[in-house]
Amino acid sequence: MRGTRSCILSTGGTGGHVFPTIALAESLTEKGWRVIIFSDIRGQSFLDQIKHVYQIETVFISSESNSFIRRLLLYQYQMPISLIRTLRIMLKEKPEFVIGFGGVSTIPVLLAGLLLRFPIFLQEQNAVLGRVNRLFQRFSNVVFHHFDKTKFLDERKSLASGNPVRASILEKENCQYLTPGPWPNTILVLGGSQGASLMSTVIPNALSKLTKKTRERLTIFHQARKEDVETVVRSYNKIGVKAKVELFFENVEQIISESQLIICRAGANTLTDISTIGRPAIFIPLGTAKDDHQRINAKIFENNQAAIVVEENKTSTENLTESISKILRSPSKALAMAKNSYAMSKSNSSGKMISQIEKVIGRQIDSN
Repeated sequence: MRGTRSCILSTGGTGGHVFPTIALAESLTEKGWRVIIFSDIRGQSFLDQIKHVYQIETVFISSESNSFIRRLLLYQYQMPISLIRTLRIMLKEKPEFVIGFGGVSTIPVLLAGLLLRFPIFLQEQNAVLGRVNRLFQRFSNVVFHHFDKTKFLDERKSLASGNPVRASILEKENCQYLTPGPWPNTILVLGGSQGASLMSTVIPNALSKLTKKTRERLTIFHQARKEDVETVVRSYNKIGVKAKVELFFENVEQIISESQLIICRAGANTLTDISTIGRPAIFIPLGTAKDDHQRINAKIFENNQAAIVVEENKTSTENLTESISKILRSPSKALAMAKNSYAMSKSNSSGKMISQIEKVIGRQIDSN
């Protein structure tokens, strides 16, 4: 049944953009809002499972080409068409506000909102304000962010609300941590929403250098690219380590909660999930991430003794084995890192965002 109030959430197509969007959508729906989500084609793979709950609109803009010239030519064609289509939808739906979560595909949606004079909000997940959010920051009412010191952020219109967290993750918030020890130990390996070929090679090699006794206690949950899955399975079998290798784990919150250690990239969504549950991690930041935001994200956690950072260009079997061993061999260190990780989280992020939006649009949201 259509609600009397509608809002538009606009997101890029990566998991790092889509998951906080879904988290805020969950909270808004509970407050009686009818949520419309705009994303590009990549984002539909994450949104398909909830399309029966929300109105999902596709923005046909591609940012996947490595060629700047090709992207520029595509944008000249795609942007005007996407803008006109979005304007039509907004004129029909009359949203009370529009919020962008970053990514090129949010440009026509935010621009349409500005042209129609709807209140504009932004949400930044990383420690560096993304380029699209930077572009629209001057036109926004509030920029919601997670890290206390976010590069390029105009603090005059910012609110450190934290990143919205999905209900499934919140169910495991700060749950009891079983330290590494002489019992079955679990390691979760995440390569981000698209997997990571580097992880598929270096992690099995690093684990192979652990003692046989340690390897026999391990169970690995490894997210890998589709083309790498069979190779990774063989690598773990070869070193005698039990492993489940998948393209995507539906129950990642359960696996994180049961893990003694997480090894992953340093995208903001992954860091948010890990810190909400409170687990030690080894971060291997993506070296090609725009504005080096993954390394900056990761270093903040390392500086707070919540993680160990291994630079991608310095990743080797030896230094990764050493980092893994530091955590598995020291229950006290692992426990301290888990506590520090949880201390990096921010509670009630969606609630803080909705409360601030209420003030700006001048409308109280029913608690039903």
